[in-house]
Amino acid sequence: MVETPSRLDKRKVRIAAQGAAERRRHKRVPLALPGRLYEKGRGEQRCRLIDVSPGGAKLLVKDPPPPNSHIVLLVDGLGRLEGDVIRIGANWLTTRFTMQTRKRDRLADAITWRFNMERLGLEEDRIAPRKPGKGQATIRLRDGVLIRADVLDISITGAAFACLERPRIGERVRVGEMTGRVARILERGFAVAFDPPSAGEGEAKPEPGAATDLKQAS
Repeated sequence: MVETPSRLDKRKVRIAAQGAAERRRHKRVPLALPGRLYEKGRGEQRCRLIDVSPGGAKLLVKDPPPPNSHIVLLVDGLGRLEGDVIRIGANWLTTRFTMQTRKRDRLADAITWRFNMERLGLEEDRIAPRKPGKGQATIRLRDGVLIRADVLDISITGAAFACLERPRIGERVRVGEMTGRVARILERGFAVAFDPPSAGEGEAKPEPGAATDLKQAS
């Protein structure tokens, strides 16, 4: 069967959308978490994340293994990760993770949760501390009223909350350091779309004393 131009156009749109979603999915976010790096034959050393995505990470490390080395990472809040070293510098490296899709999905959830915890002032649910997307947030409404809400779902660009209060669609709110607008009303609460970061905000840069700290702690 010969495909019509309209079908071809729809296919191109669908492929482009899938590609854009994949690029967004693997976009690195700044996340400074301590960890340990292990390489066979060289042993273990301390490290710290600079930025991370489900596809890979940049790490601050005292003695970077050479490119193509296979490494194992134990990172607080993200667990055990394996990957191959892609590039190195004087005190940093980038790695590409090697893992199955299912584990990559779980890592994406964990990264999103950890990335938003500080910015949004979230309190982790102590009953289920290892499950991403569970916790409580304090939300400031436009009139200054503070409400407590359970986190239903969270991403880099927005979050959904469960609570009895229902702000109006379009109302400005603040969650931790983040501001945004109520995007929609849900059966159990509401969803907020966060304002985009200002230029330069969120860029991952090692702190001036970070390399020294690693040397002293190793």
